[in-house]
Amino acid sequence: MDDDIQFDIANRRLLHYSGGATEHILSFKVISLNEIQTRLLIYLLANSQDAVIYKNDIMKSVWEEINLSSSSQRLWHAINELRKKLISIGLSDDFIANIHGVGYSIDNNRVSSLFIK
Repeated sequence: MDDDIQFDIANRRLLHYSGGATEHILSFKVISLNEIQTRLLIYLLANSQDAVIYKNDIMKSVWEEINLSSSSQRLWHAINELRKKLISIGLSDDFIANIHGVGYSIDNNRVSSLFIK
């Protein structure tokens, strides 16, 4: 079976395509993200090559760059809500890993870039 999850940044949504046993069967799921979830996922993916993506860096880029206040609790809540959506679209719950007290990491083996204009 061929599975593919794509992040449509412009429309703030995740799309999961799944090819069936025959070439005539195709199913997909679509999950919408809010602005913070979109900014958070963009930042995490852009920094997925780093062993640790530090909490303070995430908060600055996701919240403070657009003049919103940030906190560890807001980050934790946003990560958990994003994880729920990622799981519902087909990613495993360890795609975003918590590095206790420091930040997060992304399973970089499952990430590839695709740009289409």
